[in-house]
Amino acid sequence: MDDLVIWRYMDFTKFVDLISTKKLFFCRSDRFDDPFEGSFPYIYVERKIEEIKQTSNDFEKEIQIYQHAGAGFRKYVYINCWHNNDCESAALWKLYLKSNEGIAIKSTRNKIHESIIDKEYPLFSLLVKYIDYKMDDPPVPTRIAPFRYKRKSFEHEREMRAVILTEAVDSEGNLKMPVAENGLKVSVDFNLFVDSIWIAPTAPAWFIELVKSVCNQYEIKSEIFISSLLNEYPRFI
Repeated sequence: MDDLVIWRYMDFTKFVDLISTKKLFFCRSDRFDDPFEGSFPYIYVERKIEEIKQTSNDFEKEIQIYQHAGAGFRKYVYINCWHNNDCESAALWKLYLKSNEGIAIKSTRNKIHESIIDKEYPLFSLLVKYIDYKMDDPPVPTRIAPFRYKRKSFEHEREMRAVILTEAVDSEGNLKMPVAENGLKVSVDFNLFVDSIWIAPTAPAWFIELVKSVCNQYEIKSEIFISSLLNEYPRFI
């Protein structure tokens, strides 16, 4: 697959959790705020309803089963979100940080796949496409395909998703309990998966020293840069 440059913006607390545990957090998809998460475009749903009408002896019951299965499936999909961009994003620095003490991790799509240590469940990567859920009719060839789409109002995110799909049913076809209440933490080879670490453009001097110290403490080998947004060139430290 073609590689993509990706970024993840976070506050210092989440950064320390990441480098100390060497684990990526995959949020259970039904825990996201977006009510459209994992849903099908309107035209696809209308087409599916018409199919059920033509083939079912109990239309209302079949529709209820179909709707319940669709909503329930989100409990078995876990997502780790990244911003796809060759360079930093001023908008993302502001959107995801509540203070000047912020970090951005720069990586690539391939490095995430290569660095995952815990391979108990299959890992997919989806480059999100932004659609009009009422008017667009994009292809939905698999059950995980709806997680590739989001509304156009989120287009600024330029999201690349690392997605884990857990098993929803057992060998006898019975529905399993979700493997996690809120999300999964998956072990990674941190120094393999991180290309570089970037410090927020307005970070104070003491915070820069703190980041260096913490990275040394946890034997992080990745290069550390201060954001170039307020300078002509990034400053390597």
